[in-house]
Amino acid sequence: MCHVMKKLLATIGVHPTVIELDDHEIAALPCDDSDSGSPPPRNPAAPSVFIGGTCIGGLESLVALHLSGQLVTKLVQVGALWV
Repeated sequence: MCHVMKKLLATIGVHPTVIELDDHEIAALPCDDSDSGSPPPRNPAAPSVFIGGTCIGGLESLVALHLSGQLVTKLVQVGALWV
């Protein structure tokens, strides 16, 4: 999980469980190959945020949820945050 993701979650009172992967583990993750051109420089599946077992996505998705006001609601629904 990138520093910005951890910082965002910490500022709203959530302390996430972080699972760090080695480079070879990240390379083995399934990747969306919508382009048939050259492979992407890094796997878009990492880092990813899961809330209640559901993949939210990467940093952009997490920030979008936060800005829309839905992040706290989702965290409360799964018991990751008490308000």
